[in-house]
Amino acid sequence: MDMTKEDLSKLRGEICLNSLFYSDYENSFGFTTHSVCDFFDGYMSFLEEITKDETEKDSVDIDEIFARDNDDNLYDWYCCFEEFPFKKEGDE
Repeated sequence: MDMTKEDLSKLRGEICLNSLFYSDYENSFGFTTHSVCDFFDGYMSFLEEITKDETEKDSVDIDEIFARDNDDNLYDWYCCFEEFPFKKEGDE
């Protein structure tokens, strides 16, 4: 299964980015909260690296990171995966 930029945008709209609670990663796609949480935790790190590169700072704050949360960066992060990053209940 592949996700389009629009699918990813919809999924992103359903979750609470950077939340500490798995319940904030529940979604209508049927993906497990763990796999969605893992994907978006990585996405936050990806955004942090982009922010550091663009600002040329060693340390950036959360507002600077969230300013780069957009559909293009999300899709770029998704395209880094060789295998589909999301699991459904019962997937091995």
